[in-house]
Amino acid sequence: MSSYYNLIQNENMKIYRRPRTWIMIGILMAVIVLLTGTMEIDKDPRKGEGWQQYVVQSNEHLKQQLTDTSGKIGPDAKQELTNRIQLNEYYLEHNRNPHALNIWSIVNLSSKLMLVVILFTVVIAADMFAAEHLWGTIKLLLVGPASRTRILLSKYAATLQFAFVLTAINILFSFLVGGVVEGFGGFSQPLIGIGEDGAIVESSRLLALLKDYGFGIIELLMFVTLAFMISAAFRSSSMAIAFSLCFLLIGGNMAMLFAHYSWGKYILFANIDLRPYFEGTPLRPDMTLGFSIAVLVVYFLAFHVVSWLTFTKRDVAG
Repeated sequence: MSSYYNLIQNENMKIYRRPRTWIMIGILMAVIVLLTGTMEIDKDPRKGEGWQQYVVQSNEHLKQQLTDTSGKIGPDAKQELTNRIQLNEYYLEHNRNPHALNIWSIVNLSSKLMLVVILFTVVIAADMFAAEHLWGTIKLLLVGPASRTRILLSKYAATLQFAFVLTAINILFSFLVGGVVEGFGGFSQPLIGIGEDGAIVESSRLLALLKDYGFGIIELLMFVTLAFMISAAFRSSSMAIAFSLCFLLIGGNMAMLFAHYSWGKYILFANIDLRPYFEGTPLRPDMTLGFSIAVLVVYFLAFHVVSWLTFTKRDVAG
């Protein structure tokens, strides 16, 4: 076990001794600061005094839409309008400005930066094997006492550690920036929503944030494993980055395009986002949460099998 731990430490040294790693961390932190500054200089009048009139006007507009008899608004849309009206009335009754900035405004925005975390981690994963060939250290690595399987696992473990470090930085730094700019007083504010029974419910913002990050980590895990497999199979960081980035950007559109076909539900990108099972409707009516999890597990294992076969069975030092 100690030898495996040493292998992981060695891979971590390779990651963090390169300037680009710290540049990526710096970029992530700079983006958080930039987005916070953008939100601060936004002169939206709804954020300041007199916000009540905007909420009242919004409710009047929503009620007009709700009474539309043209038939263009379906039952789901009507329910959504009703919920928004109910929430606005709650804000007015309890004097809570839904548009006011607080620490959670910054922190919740940071959860959208998981796309950046995925991109940077894919770059690291894509270079785990290509860099060894580029530096000419692959032969030295393989003649050591560690088996190829352990080397493979150590590289994957180090990649995941970097992913979780970057995710932690994203969360903690956004809390720090949000607290400094907006104050920490709003930390205890609950999340206001509509329950299944149609009543107003207050829930923990922290739990909602962790839930959102949980969905993001699932996507992170799958895309990083995909990039890791391509890197192991083709020894090319550029190919691994290009394919992973392409799938990351157009995967959702691919899933929508093939959703009309029964086999479309087996595509990775049709199952990688589990949010619809909790916040909406799945891509196809015959898809369930258990089905999507099973599909993801199959892809996850398949990626690892391909990585293991290509790295351990062929002459990678040649």
